[in-house]
Amino acid sequence: MRWNRLDNPWKPACIACAVLFVIALVLGMSGAFSSFSDSSLFSSSVSKEATAQKMVDFIGANYLASGVSARLVNVSEESGVYKVAIEYSVSGDKQVSSVYMTRDGKLLFPTSYPTTARTTAAITAQSVEQSCSAQSKQESALLEAFVVSSCPYGTQMQLVLADVVAGVPDLAKNIRVRYIGQVSNGTIYSMHGSNEAAENLRQICIREEQPDAYWQYVSCYINSSSSAECIKSTGIDLTRLTSCTTDPAKGITYAEKDFAIADSYGATASPTLILNGAKVSEFNFGGRNPEALKTLVCCGLSTQPGSCTTTLSNVSASSSRGNC
Repeated sequence: MRWNRLDNPWKPACIACAVLFVIALVLGMSGAFSSFSDSSLFSSSVSKEATAQKMVDFIGANYLASGVSARLVNVSEESGVYKVAIEYSVSGDKQVSSVYMTRDGKLLFPTSYPTTARTTAAITAQSVEQSCSAQSKQESALLEAFVVSSCPYGTQMQLVLADVVAGVPDLAKNIRVRYIGQVSNGTIYSMHGSNEAAENLRQICIREEQPDAYWQYVSCYINSSSSAECIKSTGIDLTRLTSCTTDPAKGITYAEKDFAIADSYGATASPTLILNGAKVSEFNFGGRNPEALKTLVCCGLSTQPGSCTTTLSNVSASSSRGNC
């Protein structure tokens, strides 16, 4: 079973490439300056695109970890230097970030520090805008959140998404919680044992056969940990639920579909987010809070409804919930 990083809240695969690059660049900055200065690859007579491409090639050859690739997205001139947007890729994960270089291509800077008055909010908004523009767009966007029911990071995500659905009901159809696990000989397995596996199955059955009660039930269960109490308080049809969890043609079949989809994405961490078929991190949009997750979903829509302008809470979920 593949859950070695199940409880990692950051799921850093797509972020790691950029982080590793920045770390390497900072540690070896003086060497990078020297290499650029001595290199014959750069010339002031060539276009900024050609200069930027040679710099990206230089980064790829000298600073990226094994298996990480870099691709030039675009280059622009800003405050007398070139701002170069680079897409880093590793194992199917992609992330775009920018570096800066002098116009002659001899000096490279991993980041910039504005000297004009800019608020943290403005800088954050720019970062979110860049992350948003990098997402693929679909008319019927789908954010899939892969979780297990007893991991605090997964339950954080469920609570935040429940708040998004409550605050912007139009987006309910664009959000789907799926579960991570395995089926063997007709039995469901989950990282934290049989109780978690049974709860995963209950939530899957409610999602599939009594969807109107799903978010209420999940919110109740995470806060009380009493399935029986929450089934009663949310008005779930217990007979129908029991039929689903005990009939392999229903509950097990639904679960196997979730697990197969999780495997196809390599989703082994709770939570793992997939937007329109590509892994994405909520931390690129402001964190694990309702406003950030609402923004993330809306960024996947080719045509955004007016409800996407609704402002939700930007307070990040507490890590105290859950019993992982």
